[in-house]
Amino acid sequence: MRVKNYKYLAVLIICFFIKVFGYAGGLSGKIIVVDPGHAAKNSNGKIVNYGCKSASGVKEMDVVVDISEILGGLFLQQGATVYFTRDRQNYWRSAESQDADNQARAEFANSKNADLFLRVHCNWSPNKKKRGVLVLWFKDDSKKLAETVYEEISAIGGKSGVVVDGIRSQHLVGFEFAKVPSILIEYGYLSNKSDEKLLKDKKYLQKVSEAIVQGLKKHFEKNKK
Repeated sequence: MRVKNYKYLAVLIICFFIKVFGYAGGLSGKIIVVDPGHAAKNSNGKIVNYGCKSASGVKEMDVVVDISEILGGLFLQQGATVYFTRDRQNYWRSAESQDADNQARAEFANSKNADLFLRVHCNWSPNKKKRGVLVLWFKDDSKKLAETVYEEISAIGGKSGVVVDGIRSQHLVGFEFAKVPSILIEYGYLSNKSDEKLLKDKKYLQKVSEAIVQGLKKHFEKNKK
């Protein structure tokens, strides 16, 4: 799977300065694959991985690109090398099915020997009252990482208006094929009107993303080899 990242050519420049000047960001030297969910078409041009959308038409596959750009910028500031499974310039991935798309993204993270495969999504539920940020993990190598990120998101919850839905282990195709640590963040429910409003608010997305980055910093600092 080939992924182009024209907008993030700066990654190479920053990596050069890390090597030359010893930049000491909290995630310096880490390789992070940011994975905006959905948006895959098959060879006939049919959408095979659409994602959810709100009653007013806000699409998950659009929102997660916005979120991933915020996360990517924060990771670069911390000295990480960042790869994206898709971005605004390369919006559609190619796959013959949703499962094939999820598998290919995990294998892309494996090919980069990523320290983290970070999957970015929005949630949906038939229960319109359901809302909040949800952290998912599956394999044992990702449990502690997910827990630390969840703790940081929970810590900002009450004082910032961020609602926390919880954390749980869940089997997903992307987790199954990932051979590197992987977590999935559901930033909120597009089926909930309050969450939908927040998911269109860049300040909210920034708050949650900063908490995620802080959690990752704590995890990797605590688990230095």
